[in-house]
Amino acid sequence: MKSFCIIGLGRFGQTLATSLAESGYQVMVIDTESDVVNAIADTVTNAVVGDPTNESVLKASGIKDYDCVIICISRNIYDSILITLTLKDLGIKHIVVRATSEQHMRILEKIGADEIVFPERDMGERIAKKLSMPNVRDYLEIYDGCSIAEIDVPDKWVGKTIAQVDVRKKYGLNIISLRRGTEANVIVSPSPDTVFEKFDAVTFMGNEDNIYKITNSL
Repeated sequence: MKSFCIIGLGRFGQTLATSLAESGYQVMVIDTESDVVNAIADTVTNAVVGDPTNESVLKASGIKDYDCVIICISRNIYDSILITLTLKDLGIKHIVVRATSEQHMRILEKIGADEIVFPERDMGERIAKKLSMPNVRDYLEIYDGCSIAEIDVPDKWVGKTIAQVDVRKKYGLNIISLRRGTEANVIVSPSPDTVFEKFDAVTFMGNEDNIYKITNSL
């Protein structure tokens, strides 16, 4: 996807729009509040002040030209549902909607939202899993059964190569990157002969159970 329309400029919507625009994507934003729209207008490709529950506003904005529409409205569930139905009628290719409750999520599923995000729940689960795993700096579930975790390289690995540690054979995990010293110094897909150094951080991808095993064995 190369173009996105963000409907609703609360904190979540603003952050999403800014991040996508800074990553080089074409981004349009729509909100009823002129102040928040004007504040982000110079960052995005197109900024529209208008009521997104009004079908004529959505049509006039050129929304059908965008690959993905993300509804970030959180204060009014009815508006979120109404906009989703309108976008379905307009034939939008991919509709992502922010859910604010389990009930809201079930309704969105029934009316055909292509993807549903639940930031509050997802962040809570992420923090809980991170706290339950010793030595984990960061944790992210990619999809059911597959996760990514970053850990500090343990002292017993320092001076050994990736091949010698062999986490793939022992734990069924793949090392996808190695961070050395600073955030900017990241080695993507490090070779098997890469030697671990003190203060390195390594990122694994694999089964959640296997990540639990390795973090509890260090």
